[in-house]
Formats: sequence, C-alpha cells, structure tokens
Amino acid sequence: MRENGSVPSRTAPDESFGITAAQQGVWYGQLVDPDSPKYNIGECFEIRGDLDEVLLAAALDRAYALCDSLNAEFVADGDTVRQHVVRRPPAGNSRLHVVDLTDADDPVEEAERYLAADMAAVDRLDAPHHHFALLRLGRRLHYWYVRFHHIAVDGLGGAVFARTVADLYGRAVRGEDLAEAELPAAPLRDLVADEAAYRDSDRYEADRAYWTGRFADLAAERTAHTAGADRTAHTAAAGSEPEAHGGRALIRRRTDAPAPGALDGPDVRLHNGETLPVAVLDSLRRLAAANRTTWSAVLVSAVAAYVARVTGTQDVTVGLASNGRHGGLRHIVGMTANILPLRVTVTPDMTVGTLVRAVAAEMRGALRHRRFSREQLARELNMTDDAARLTGVVVNIMGYDYDLDFAGSPGASRVLSIGPVDDLSLFVSERAEGKGPLIGFDANPELYRPRTCGCTRMPSSPSCRRWSTRTPTFPCATCRSWTRPPPRPCTRRGAAPPCRPRPST
Repeated sequence: MRENGSVPSRTAPDESFGITAAQQGVWYGQLVDPDSPKYNIGECFEIRGDLDEVLLAAALDRAYALCDSLNAEFVADGDTVRQHVVRRPPAGNSRLHVVDLTDADDPVEEAERYLAADMAAVDRLDAPHHHFALLRLGRRLHYWYVRFHHIAVDGLGGAVFARTVADLYGRAVRGEDLAEAELPAAPLRDLVADEAAYRDSDRYEADRAYWTGRFADLAAERTAHTAGADRTAHTAAAGSEPEAHGGRALIRRRTDAPAPGALDGPDVRLHNGETLPVAVLDSLRRLAAANRTTWSAVLVSAVAAYVARVTGTQDVTVGLASNGRHGGLRHIVGMTANILPLRVTVTPDMTVGTLVRAVAAEMRGALRHRRFSREQLARELNMTDDAARLTGVVVNIMGYDYDLDFAGSPGASRVLSIGPVDDLSLFVSERAEGKGPLIGFDANPELYRPRTCGCTRMPSSPSCRRWSTRTPTFPCATCRSWTRPPPRPCTRRGAAPPCRPRPST
C-alpha cells in the first residue's frame, strides 16, 4: 500500500465567535469520553469510471479552503467555548491522501480495512483535522472516503461539502481555474448569529411552549418526586433503574437484560447497512399516498409499532433527526443537528392507517418547531442528567441525494457512521431517482454485543417490505411478522463494514 500525505500549516486566526447548541453538546460529550471515536461521521463514495486524481485533489483543497467549519478551532474560557477560523493550507501537495491498493492481493478487502481502521481514529477536539482519502482499487474504480469530526459538520453539512467537491471537480475537468472559483457566501458565523437571534425571538418561546406542552405530564411527574439526588439515591438503594417515563426505556434494557457491561475488546462499532429495494420504496410510497402523507412517515410509524411491541408500552417516543436550521441556511457547512422526540400512542385497536396518520401529524408538529434542542427540553423538564432519555430509537432520514457525479463518473454513497448512538439509530439516505435508499442501523456498543445485537430485530429491508404491503385498515395488533428476521451481524472496528456488494476491480 502506497500513500501520499500532507501536514497542514497554521495561519493567523480570524476573530472568535460563539458556537451552536449542537456544537456545545459535542464539545462536552467528547470531553466526558475523550478517547472515543463515536463523534466521527464518515462516508465513502464508490466512483466508477475515469477519474483525474490530481483534479479531484485540487477540487477538495479548494472546497476545504472556502469552508469555515472545516478550518475552525475551539477555545474554552471557563464555561464558555468559542471558535475561530484558522486557515490551514496543506504543507504538502494536498489534503487528499491518495492510497494505491492496486498491488494488494485483495484491493477491496484492503480498502475496507483502511476505512474501518481510520473510523476508529480519534481526532483532536480543539482543532480537528478531519481526514480525506482516495483509495485506488483499479484503473476505473476508486473509493473517495471522508471522515469529519461531528463538532464541525452534521449530516447536512457533509452532504453540502461532498457535492461542492464534485461540482468543483466538474469545473476543473471543463478547464476552469479553481483558484478563481467562487461559491455562494456561506460564513459559519452567520449560522451561529442566526441561532443566537433565534434564542432571543418570539419563535423560540413558541417552540418552547410547544415542546413543554407535549411533555407536560413528564414534567409534572418529575416535579412530584423529591430532588434529583434523593431520587437517585432511592433508586440505587432499591437496586433498580428509574422508571420510564422519567426517561424513555431503552430497547436493550427492556428486552435483553442484563446489559453487556464491559466490552470484550477495544472500540466495538455496531453498524449495519443494506439497500432498500426500489419495489419496497414504491410500496411505502403507495401506503403513504393512501394516507396523504410521505413515505418517511410510514417508515417512522413502522419503528413506533416496533418499539411499542418490544417494550410492551403504548406511550412511545421515537427520535427524529433534524438539521435544526431554516431553509435559508442549508448551504452552510456546519453543525446544528437536533433530535426531535416524537411522542405517539400505539394502542392494540389501531389500524396501520390510523398509526401512520398519527405519526405524520406528530412529525408535522415537531418539524415546525425543529430548532428547539432536545437538550434544552431536558433542562426544561428537569432532566439534566441525560437528555438522551427523552428518546430511545432515533430515525435519521437524510432526505438529500447522496450519490454524486464526477464529470460523468457516478459516485455511489454509503454511510459509515452518523455519529454517537444512545441506544439504536435507524438511518436512511436517499439516492438518485430509480435507486433504492441505503437503510441500516447503528447500535450503542455499551448496550449491545456484536453477537447478540441481531436479537433487537430492528426494522430492516424485509421488515419494511412486510409493513409496506399492509392496507390502511390492517390491524396493528396482528402485525407480528416485521420483528423478524434479524439484521445481518454487526461488525467490530477493524473489520470490513458489511454495507455493499463486493465490486469488481
């Protein structure tokens, strides 16, 4: 394996400014667990066809130079964290590490080892460098791999950056001078300033009223108890965990107790992915049309039904990942991710159509108030110990086409990691028209073992197929079959992620 590398050099920083609420959450989360790679988000594009490696490196370097977020450094002053933009031009040829695997006995297997090993790396929190590599498997087959630290980039930001690189590469192939290439203004401080203005606005108060209203009974329930320290002491003396609903019951702890505790090996990463067939996606869309909603609402309703079944509860909360910003700022690479707790009641007499419509209504309300953070809601509810207890399973529907075009050579995307997982996280990333989305899940390694995480039977491609064929009048109580078969076994860090069919080189 042959690799070219580069070490960035430092330039004078710009004036510092604040950070977003989402960045603050990552900052403190990483400080608590400084040796964990869980805040890595990664993606790999399988590029088939002609590719000019030099021009791709130039496109990436130009996109990086124009992106404030990837050049951000962070400084803590007491309880205040600020960031400033520090342009770090590469000392070598490029930030893109070109790795030649063509001499390997098995280039594909070697590439997967590279991806898994790098996803286990821990980047600096105060000055993340991120990582970009172009793995050459054959003359017309390359893997373009990106790894970001979540404090700088969320899923939307990563998609914006990747598309920018592909666009600049196309310009370079057409003979344009990338040194002169300009993009729409997207300063990171605008994203931070907009969030600060939101927190001082009437909109913030309206969002606060909405979310505290949705969980008013939970707030009353916790207020009825004694102070948090006394309640924790009482729980510990009784030898049991706090009852849900004073945090949502985790799937593992309700179905597969005892939890695994200490893991037998370093850096376990539980990740699974597969392509959802187009026919299944079409069936989900038909069921959605019959209930005048979207296929994503149908998918979330399947998850809600699953959670109700395996936990034995009717009051279900499913997390919905959101970018936490308004549409006018979607072009800025940054970190504003949020988790919206969707609260749904699933009763035995509900039909599939009734549940789908209830979930759709809950999603519409939540998305209208998407900017109010889950962590702030937890503080409002006096749940300062763990905001993640507001949700168990999180659904992350990445509603933007991840597949790219590199001047006529298609780049099919696969998600390697979407960041930290509290319990279970189902992710769906859309692709080009006519192609099924990538669907998979990540599991918290502190709650699951690689050999047993399949028993969760998280909704996957076969499960979605069965759910999508139900008529709106079909009783939910008889929908038992979607909990089988289990997903394919998950993988440890250092093993090849089972996400795509083996390509030919």
